[in-house]
Amino acid sequence: MALNSKDKKELAKRRKEAAKQAQEYHKNQEKKEKKQKASQKPKKPKKEKTKKEKPDREGSTKNASKIEEAVNSGKTTKFENISREEKFRRESEERIRNLKPQDFEDGYYIDEYAEKQRQKKRLKIIRKQEREVIKRNKKPMTSKQLRKRRIIISASIFLAVIIIGVVLSLTVLFKTEKIDVEGDDYYYDNQIIGFSNVALQQNIFVAAMGSTPEKISENLPYVEKAEIGVAIPDTVTIKITNAVPTYAVKDGNEYLIVSSKGRILEKTPDNSKGLTELVCSDVTNKEPGSYLQFNDSNVSDILESVANSLADNDVKNVTALNIKNPNDITFNYDNHITVKLGLPEELDYKIRTAMKIITEKLDPNKTGAIYGTLDVSTCAKNKMSHYKPAETQPTTVAPSTAATNPTDSTQPSTIAQNGGYDNGVNGGYNSSAN
Repeated sequence: MALNSKDKKELAKRRKEAAKQAQEYHKNQEKKEKKQKASQKPKKPKKEKTKKEKPDREGSTKNASKIEEAVNSGKTTKFENISREEKFRRESEERIRNLKPQDFEDGYYIDEYAEKQRQKKRLKIIRKQEREVIKRNKKPMTSKQLRKRRIIISASIFLAVIIIGVVLSLTVLFKTEKIDVEGDDYYYDNQIIGFSNVALQQNIFVAAMGSTPEKISENLPYVEKAEIGVAIPDTVTIKITNAVPTYAVKDGNEYLIVSSKGRILEKTPDNSKGLTELVCSDVTNKEPGSYLQFNDSNVSDILESVANSLADNDVKNVTALNIKNPNDITFNYDNHITVKLGLPEELDYKIRTAMKIITEKLDPNKTGAIYGTLDVSTCAKNKMSHYKPAETQPTTVAPSTAATNPTDSTQPSTIAQNGGYDNGVNGGYNSSAN
Protein backbone atom coordinates (compact mmCIF):
# COMPACT_ATOMS: atom_id res chain seq x y z
CA MET A 1 0.00 0.00 0.00
CA ALA A 2 1.22 3.51 -0.78
CA LEU A 3 2.09 5.70 2.19
CA ASN A 4 0.54 9.12 2.52
CA SER A 5 2.56 12.18 3.47
CA LYS A 6 1.72 11.83 7.19
CA ASP A 7 2.99 8.25 7.38
CA LYS A 8 6.13 9.13 5.48
CA LYS A 9 6.95 11.92 7.94
CA GLU A 10 6.41 9.61 10.94
CA LEU A 11 8.62 6.93 9.37
CA ALA A 12 11.40 9.47 8.73
CA LYS A 13 11.19 10.63 12.36
CA ARG A 14 11.46 7.05 13.64
CA ARG A 15 14.51 6.39 11.47
CA LYS A 16 16.25 9.50 12.72
CA GLU A 17 15.50 8.58 16.33
CA ALA A 18 16.82 5.05 15.78
CA ALA A 19 19.99 6.44 14.18
CA LYS A 20 20.53 8.79 17.13
CA GLN A 21 20.05 5.94 19.60
CA ALA A 22 22.53 3.79 17.72
CA GLN A 23 25.12 6.55 17.65
CA GLU A 24 24.70 7.17 21.37
CA TYR A 25 25.01 3.46 22.06
CA HIS A 26 28.29 3.20 20.14
CA LYS A 27 29.68 6.30 21.83
CA ASN A 28 28.94 4.83 25.26
CA GLN A 29 30.59 1.55 24.24
CA GLU A 30 33.72 3.34 23.07
CA LYS A 31 33.94 5.27 26.35
CA LYS A 32 33.68 2.06 28.36
CA GLU A 33 36.41 0.39 26.32
CA LYS A 34 38.71 3.38 26.73
CA LYS A 35 38.20 3.34 30.50
CA GLN A 36 38.97 -0.40 30.63
CA LYS A 37 42.16 0.04 28.61
CA ALA A 38 43.26 2.94 30.77
CA SER A 39 42.73 0.92 33.95
CA GLN A 40 44.72 -2.05 32.51
CA LYS A 41 47.74 0.03 31.40
CA PRO A 42 50.57 0.06 33.99
CA LYS A 43 51.70 3.40 35.31
CA LYS A 44 54.81 4.73 33.65
CA PRO A 45 57.73 5.12 36.02
CA LYS A 46 58.98 8.64 36.56
CA LYS A 47 61.87 9.54 34.38
CA GLU A 48 65.08 10.19 36.20
CA LYS A 49 67.06 13.13 35.08
CA THR A 50 70.46 12.10 33.87
CA LYS A 51 73.38 14.40 33.81
CA LYS A 52 74.72 15.04 30.41
CA GLU A 53 78.29 13.93 30.09
CA LYS A 54 80.69 15.68 27.87
CA PRO A 55 81.41 13.55 24.85
CA ASP A 56 84.88 12.40 24.21
CA ARG A 57 84.18 12.33 20.54
CA GLU A 58 81.71 14.15 18.37
CA GLY A 59 80.02 11.03 16.85
CA SER A 60 79.44 9.20 20.11
CA THR A 61 77.43 12.05 21.62
CA LYS A 62 74.95 12.06 18.77
CA ASN A 63 74.36 8.26 18.93
CA ALA A 64 73.99 8.30 22.70
CA SER A 65 71.49 11.12 22.59
CA LYS A 66 69.33 9.26 20.05
CA ILE A 67 69.27 6.09 22.15
CA GLU A 68 68.43 8.03 25.30
CA GLU A 69 65.64 9.85 23.55
CA ALA A 70 64.17 6.58 22.31
CA VAL A 71 64.32 5.00 25.75
CA ASN A 72 63.01 8.03 27.55
CA SER A 73 60.21 8.64 25.13
CA GLY A 74 59.00 5.04 25.58
CA LYS A 75 58.59 4.61 21.86
CA THR A 76 59.25 0.87 21.38
CA THR A 77 58.05 -1.18 18.51
CA LYS A 78 55.80 -4.11 19.24
CA PHE A 79 56.08 -7.13 17.04
CA GLU A 80 53.05 -9.34 17.11
CA ASN A 81 53.43 -12.78 15.61
CA ILE A 82 49.82 -13.56 14.77
CA SER A 83 48.18 -15.48 11.94
CA ARG A 84 46.18 -14.00 9.09
CA GLU A 85 43.04 -15.51 10.55
CA GLU A 86 43.52 -13.85 13.93
CA LYS A 87 44.47 -10.57 12.32
CA PHE A 88 41.32 -10.57 10.16
CA ARG A 89 39.16 -11.42 13.18
CA ARG A 90 40.47 -8.41 15.11
CA GLU A 91 39.99 -6.10 12.17
CA SER A 92 36.43 -7.39 11.64
CA GLU A 93 35.52 -6.82 15.27
CA GLU A 94 36.84 -3.29 15.03
CA ARG A 95 34.88 -2.75 11.82
CA ILE A 96 31.65 -4.01 13.42
CA ARG A 97 32.10 -1.65 16.36
CA ASN A 98 32.49 1.30 13.98
CA LEU A 99 29.47 0.46 11.86
CA LYS A 100 27.07 3.30 11.13
CA PRO A 101 23.32 2.94 10.70
CA GLN A 102 22.03 2.58 7.16
CA ASP A 103 18.67 3.04 5.48
CA PHE A 104 17.13 -0.37 4.73
CA GLU A 105 13.69 -1.26 3.39
CA ASP A 106 12.47 -2.23 6.83
CA GLY A 107 14.08 0.65 8.68
CA TYR A 108 17.14 2.74 9.48
CA TYR A 109 19.53 0.71 11.71
CA ILE A 110 22.92 -1.06 12.07
CA ASP A 111 22.97 -4.59 10.56
CA GLU A 112 25.58 -6.35 12.76
CA TYR A 113 24.29 -9.87 12.04
CA ALA A 114 24.92 -9.68 8.29
CA GLU A 115 28.43 -8.34 8.89
CA LYS A 116 29.24 -11.21 11.30
CA GLN A 117 28.05 -13.78 8.75
CA ARG A 118 30.31 -12.26 6.11
CA GLN A 119 33.17 -12.34 8.60
CA LYS A 120 32.66 -16.09 9.26
CA LYS A 121 32.70 -16.95 5.55
CA ARG A 122 35.85 -14.97 5.01
CA LEU A 123 37.51 -16.59 8.04
CA LYS A 124 36.86 -20.07 6.59
CA ILE A 125 38.52 -19.07 3.32
CA ILE A 126 41.56 -17.64 5.13
CA ARG A 127 41.87 -20.74 7.35
CA LYS A 128 41.82 -23.01 4.29
CA GLN A 129 44.47 -20.90 2.56
CA GLU A 130 46.75 -21.00 5.61
CA ARG A 131 46.51 -24.81 5.82
CA GLU A 132 47.42 -25.13 2.15
CA VAL A 133 50.44 -22.93 2.73
CA ILE A 134 51.54 -25.10 5.67
CA LYS A 135 51.19 -28.24 3.55
CA ARG A 136 53.18 -26.69 0.72
CA ASN A 137 55.93 -25.61 3.10
CA LYS A 138 56.19 -29.04 4.74
CA LYS A 139 59.52 -30.76 4.06
CA PRO A 140 59.36 -33.88 1.87
CA MET A 141 60.04 -37.21 3.61
CA THR A 142 63.41 -38.88 3.16
CA SER A 143 63.76 -42.38 1.68
CA LYS A 144 64.45 -43.78 5.16
CA GLN A 145 61.29 -42.18 6.56
CA LEU A 146 59.24 -43.44 3.61
CA ARG A 147 60.58 -46.97 4.07
CA LYS A 148 59.82 -46.87 7.79
CA ARG A 149 56.32 -45.59 7.08
CA ARG A 150 55.68 -48.37 4.55
CA ILE A 151 56.88 -51.00 7.03
CA ILE A 152 54.59 -49.66 9.77
CA ILE A 153 51.59 -49.57 7.42
CA SER A 154 52.28 -53.10 6.11
CA ALA A 155 52.75 -54.47 9.64
CA SER A 156 49.53 -52.82 10.80
CA ILE A 157 47.57 -54.27 7.88
CA PHE A 158 49.09 -57.73 8.42
CA LEU A 159 48.32 -57.64 12.15
CA ALA A 160 44.74 -56.52 11.49
CA VAL A 161 44.24 -59.37 9.00
CA ILE A 162 45.61 -61.90 11.51
CA ILE A 163 43.37 -60.62 14.30
CA ILE A 164 40.30 -60.70 12.06
CA GLY A 165 41.21 -64.22 10.88
CA VAL A 166 41.69 -65.49 14.44
CA VAL A 167 38.42 -63.97 15.62
CA LEU A 168 36.50 -65.45 12.68
CA SER A 169 38.14 -68.86 13.03
CA LEU A 170 37.30 -69.01 16.74
CA THR A 171 33.71 -67.79 16.41
CA VAL A 172 32.07 -68.29 13.04
CA LEU A 173 34.24 -70.69 11.02
CA PHE A 174 35.46 -74.28 11.60
CA LYS A 175 32.52 -75.78 13.49
CA THR A 176 32.95 -79.41 14.59
CA GLU A 177 30.77 -81.61 12.37
CA LYS A 178 32.59 -84.91 12.86
CA ILE A 179 34.73 -86.66 15.52
CA ASP A 180 37.02 -89.44 14.26
CA VAL A 181 38.53 -92.06 16.59
CA GLU A 182 41.60 -93.78 15.14
CA GLY A 183 43.66 -96.77 16.31
CA ASP A 184 41.36 -98.12 19.03
CA ASP A 185 40.77 -101.90 19.23
CA TYR A 186 38.99 -102.31 22.57
CA TYR A 187 36.33 -99.65 23.17
CA TYR A 188 33.34 -98.04 21.46
CA ASP A 189 33.88 -94.59 19.97
CA ASN A 190 31.26 -93.07 22.28
CA GLN A 191 33.21 -94.23 25.34
CA ILE A 192 36.37 -92.49 24.16
CA ILE A 193 34.54 -89.33 23.03
CA GLY A 194 32.77 -89.15 26.39
CA PHE A 195 36.08 -88.76 28.24
CA SER A 196 37.63 -86.42 25.64
CA ASN A 197 35.54 -83.31 26.52
CA VAL A 198 34.90 -82.74 22.80
CA ALA A 199 31.41 -82.05 21.40
CA LEU A 200 29.83 -81.36 18.04
CA GLN A 201 29.25 -77.76 16.87
CA GLN A 202 32.22 -76.54 18.91
CA ASN A 203 34.95 -74.65 17.15
CA ILE A 204 37.54 -77.30 16.26
CA PHE A 205 40.46 -75.27 17.66
CA VAL A 206 38.63 -74.46 20.90
CA ALA A 207 37.63 -78.12 21.20
CA ALA A 208 41.23 -79.30 20.75
CA MET A 209 42.58 -76.78 23.28
CA GLY A 210 39.94 -77.67 25.87
CA SER A 211 40.14 -81.44 25.37
CA THR A 212 41.22 -83.89 28.08
CA PRO A 213 43.19 -86.75 26.47
CA GLU A 214 44.69 -87.70 29.84
CA LYS A 215 41.22 -88.59 31.14
CA ILE A 216 40.79 -91.07 28.30
CA SER A 217 43.91 -93.03 29.32
CA GLU A 218 43.07 -92.69 33.04
CA ASN A 219 39.59 -94.19 32.70
CA LEU A 220 40.19 -96.72 29.90
CA PRO A 221 43.04 -99.12 30.83
CA TYR A 222 43.70 -100.41 27.30
CA VAL A 223 44.42 -96.85 26.12
CA GLU A 224 48.11 -96.22 26.72
CA LYS A 225 48.12 -92.80 25.07
CA ALA A 226 45.54 -90.47 23.48
CA GLU A 227 46.24 -87.51 21.21
CA ILE A 228 43.58 -85.03 20.07
CA GLY A 229 44.06 -82.92 16.95
CA VAL A 230 42.08 -81.20 14.21
CA ALA A 231 41.52 -81.80 10.51
CA ILE A 232 40.40 -78.63 8.73
CA PRO A 233 37.67 -77.67 8.07
CA ASP A 234 35.28 -79.50 10.42
CA THR A 235 36.82 -82.62 12.02
CA VAL A 236 38.37 -83.40 15.40
CA THR A 237 40.59 -86.50 15.42
CA ILE A 238 41.37 -88.68 18.46
CA LYS A 239 44.39 -90.94 17.91
CA ILE A 240 44.64 -93.88 20.31
CA THR A 241 47.78 -95.87 21.13
CA ASN A 242 46.69 -99.22 22.53
CA ALA A 243 48.37 -100.78 25.54
CA VAL A 244 49.91 -104.17 24.61
CA PRO A 245 49.12 -107.07 26.98
CA THR A 246 52.60 -108.42 27.84
CA TYR A 247 52.55 -110.19 31.20
CA ALA A 248 50.15 -112.29 33.27
CA VAL A 249 50.44 -112.15 37.07
CA LYS A 250 48.97 -115.06 39.06
CA ASP A 251 46.58 -113.77 41.72
CA GLY A 252 44.83 -116.65 43.48
CA ASN A 253 42.44 -118.21 41.00
CA GLU A 254 42.72 -115.27 38.59
CA TYR A 255 45.30 -113.64 36.38
CA LEU A 256 46.07 -109.94 36.15
CA ILE A 257 46.83 -108.95 32.56
CA VAL A 258 49.64 -106.37 32.66
CA SER A 259 51.14 -104.12 29.96
CA SER A 260 54.86 -103.71 29.30
CA LYS A 261 54.80 -100.59 31.50
CA GLY A 262 53.32 -102.47 34.47
CA ARG A 263 49.74 -101.23 34.15
CA ILE A 264 46.95 -103.66 35.05
CA LEU A 265 44.65 -103.93 32.03
CA GLU A 266 42.06 -106.47 33.20
CA LYS A 267 41.37 -109.57 35.29
CA THR A 268 40.86 -112.96 33.62
CA PRO A 269 40.15 -116.46 35.00
CA ASP A 270 43.08 -117.96 33.03
CA ASN A 271 46.04 -117.08 30.85
CA SER A 272 44.29 -117.98 27.63
CA LYS A 273 46.39 -115.53 25.59
CA GLY A 274 49.60 -117.39 26.49
CA LEU A 275 51.29 -114.30 27.91
CA THR A 276 54.59 -114.35 29.77
CA GLU A 277 53.89 -115.19 33.40
CA LEU A 278 55.41 -112.53 35.64
CA VAL A 279 56.82 -113.83 38.90
CA CYS A 280 57.19 -110.96 41.35
CA SER A 281 56.53 -109.95 44.92
CA ASP A 282 52.98 -109.72 46.26
CA VAL A 283 50.76 -107.26 44.42
CA THR A 284 48.91 -104.75 46.61
CA ASN A 285 46.76 -102.89 44.10
CA LYS A 286 44.74 -105.09 41.77
CA GLU A 287 42.27 -102.71 40.13
CA PRO A 288 42.35 -102.41 36.32
CA GLY A 289 43.86 -99.08 35.31
CA SER A 290 46.31 -98.94 38.23
CA TYR A 291 50.01 -99.79 38.08
CA LEU A 292 51.84 -102.62 39.82
CA GLN A 293 53.65 -101.32 42.88
CA PHE A 294 57.06 -102.70 43.85
CA ASN A 295 59.42 -102.02 46.72
CA ASP A 296 62.11 -101.12 44.19
CA SER A 297 60.99 -98.21 42.03
CA ASN A 298 63.26 -99.38 39.18
CA VAL A 299 61.31 -102.60 38.61
CA SER A 300 58.77 -100.87 36.35
CA ASP A 301 61.58 -99.62 34.11
CA ILE A 302 63.16 -103.10 34.10
CA LEU A 303 59.87 -104.65 32.97
CA GLU A 304 59.60 -102.21 30.10
CA SER A 305 63.26 -102.70 29.08
CA VAL A 306 62.96 -106.51 29.05
CA ALA A 307 59.72 -106.35 27.06
CA ASN A 308 61.25 -103.97 24.50
CA SER A 309 64.40 -106.10 24.11
CA LEU A 310 62.37 -109.29 23.62
CA ALA A 311 60.22 -107.53 21.02
CA ASP A 312 63.21 -105.97 19.21
CA ASN A 313 64.95 -109.36 18.91
CA ASP A 314 61.71 -111.11 17.89
CA VAL A 315 61.89 -113.46 20.88
CA LYS A 316 58.71 -115.48 21.31
CA ASN A 317 57.68 -118.39 23.52
CA VAL A 318 58.93 -116.71 26.71
CA THR A 319 56.76 -118.50 29.23
CA ALA A 320 57.89 -116.81 32.47
CA LEU A 321 59.87 -113.83 33.74
CA ASN A 322 61.14 -113.76 37.32
CA ILE A 323 61.91 -110.35 38.85
CA LYS A 324 61.51 -111.19 42.53
CA ASN A 325 65.17 -110.23 42.86
CA PRO A 326 65.86 -107.28 40.51
CA ASN A 327 69.59 -108.10 40.63
CA ASP A 328 69.06 -111.67 39.43
CA ILE A 329 66.56 -111.55 36.57
CA THR A 330 65.69 -114.82 34.80
CA PHE A 331 63.24 -115.89 32.13
CA ASN A 332 62.06 -119.28 30.90
CA TYR A 333 62.23 -119.97 27.18
CA ASP A 334 59.66 -122.37 25.75
CA ASN A 335 59.36 -124.21 29.09
CA HIS A 336 62.71 -125.99 28.69
CA ILE A 337 65.59 -123.47 29.01
CA THR A 338 66.04 -121.02 31.87
CA VAL A 339 68.06 -117.95 30.89
CA LYS A 340 69.86 -115.99 33.62
CA LEU A 341 70.20 -112.28 32.82
CA GLY A 342 71.52 -111.17 36.22
CA LEU A 343 71.73 -107.43 36.74
CA PRO A 344 69.47 -105.15 34.68
CA GLU A 345 72.41 -103.98 32.55
CA GLU A 346 73.09 -104.57 28.85
CA LEU A 347 69.79 -106.46 28.66
CA ASP A 348 69.54 -106.16 24.91
CA TYR A 349 73.03 -107.64 24.39
CA LYS A 350 72.41 -110.48 26.87
CA ILE A 351 69.11 -111.47 25.27
CA ARG A 352 70.64 -111.43 21.76
CA THR A 353 73.53 -113.58 22.97
CA ALA A 354 71.20 -116.07 24.66
CA MET A 355 68.96 -116.45 21.62
CA LYS A 356 71.99 -116.88 19.33
CA ILE A 357 73.30 -119.73 21.49
CA ILE A 358 69.87 -121.40 21.81
CA THR A 359 68.85 -121.23 18.15
CA GLU A 360 72.27 -121.97 16.59
CA LYS A 361 74.07 -124.22 19.11
CA LEU A 362 71.82 -125.77 21.72
CA ASP A 363 68.73 -126.52 19.66
CA PRO A 364 69.37 -125.63 16.01
CA ASN A 365 66.68 -128.04 14.82
CA LYS A 366 64.10 -126.62 17.26
CA THR A 367 63.28 -130.00 18.74
CA GLY A 368 62.38 -128.58 22.15
CA ALA A 369 64.14 -131.50 23.82
CA ILE A 370 66.98 -129.48 25.37
CA TYR A 371 66.53 -128.69 29.05
CA GLY A 372 68.90 -126.72 31.20
CA THR A 373 70.09 -123.30 32.39
CA LEU A 374 71.92 -120.76 30.22
CA ASP A 375 73.82 -118.11 32.18
CA VAL A 376 74.53 -114.92 30.18
CA SER A 377 74.74 -112.62 33.20
CA THR A 378 78.47 -111.87 32.66
CA CYS A 379 78.68 -112.15 28.90
CA ALA A 380 78.77 -108.38 28.44
CA LYS A 381 81.92 -108.10 30.61
CA ASN A 382 84.03 -111.23 29.98
CA LYS A 383 82.35 -112.46 26.79
CA MET A 384 81.64 -115.84 28.43
CA SER A 385 78.29 -117.64 28.65
CA HIS A 386 77.73 -120.88 30.59
CA TYR A 387 75.20 -123.60 29.94
CA LYS A 388 74.27 -126.28 32.48
CA PRO A 389 72.01 -129.11 31.29
CA ALA A 390 69.23 -130.33 33.51
CA GLU A 391 70.05 -133.25 35.84
CA THR A 392 67.82 -135.61 33.88
CA GLN A 393 69.65 -134.78 30.62
CA PRO A 394 72.99 -136.40 29.63
CA THR A 395 75.98 -134.15 29.14
CA THR A 396 76.35 -133.34 25.47
CA VAL A 397 79.19 -131.95 23.43
CA ALA A 398 78.05 -129.46 20.85
CA PRO A 399 79.57 -129.55 17.36
CA SER A 400 82.59 -127.31 16.85
CA THR A 401 80.81 -124.69 14.82
CA ALA A 402 80.92 -121.00 15.67
CA ALA A 403 78.91 -119.67 18.60
CA THR A 404 79.17 -116.16 17.38
CA ASN A 405 79.07 -112.89 19.17
CA PRO A 406 75.82 -111.15 18.19
CA THR A 407 77.75 -107.94 17.75
CA ASP A 408 80.42 -109.55 15.50
CA SER A 409 79.22 -112.67 13.64
CA THR A 410 82.31 -112.96 11.42
CA GLN A 411 84.68 -114.29 14.13
CA PRO A 412 85.56 -118.06 14.07
CA SER A 413 85.19 -120.29 17.15
CA THR A 414 87.14 -123.18 18.65
CA ILE A 415 86.76 -125.33 21.75
CA ALA A 416 87.47 -123.36 24.93
CA GLN A 417 89.62 -124.78 27.75
CA ASN A 418 87.58 -123.64 30.75
CA GLY A 419 84.19 -124.97 29.74
CA GLY A 420 81.22 -122.88 28.75
CA TYR A 421 80.74 -120.52 25.82
CA ASP A 422 83.29 -117.99 24.66
CA ASN A 423 81.42 -115.33 22.72
CA GLY A 424 84.03 -114.87 20.03
CA VAL A 425 86.88 -113.60 22.20
CA ASN A 426 89.00 -116.81 22.52
CA GLY A 427 86.83 -118.50 19.91
CA GLY A 428 84.65 -121.56 20.31
CA TYR A 429 82.55 -122.93 23.16
CA ASN A 430 82.19 -126.09 25.24
CA SER A 431 79.19 -127.42 27.10
CA SER A 432 79.81 -129.26 30.32
CA ALA A 433 78.23 -129.79 33.69
CA ASN A 434 80.16 -127.40 35.88
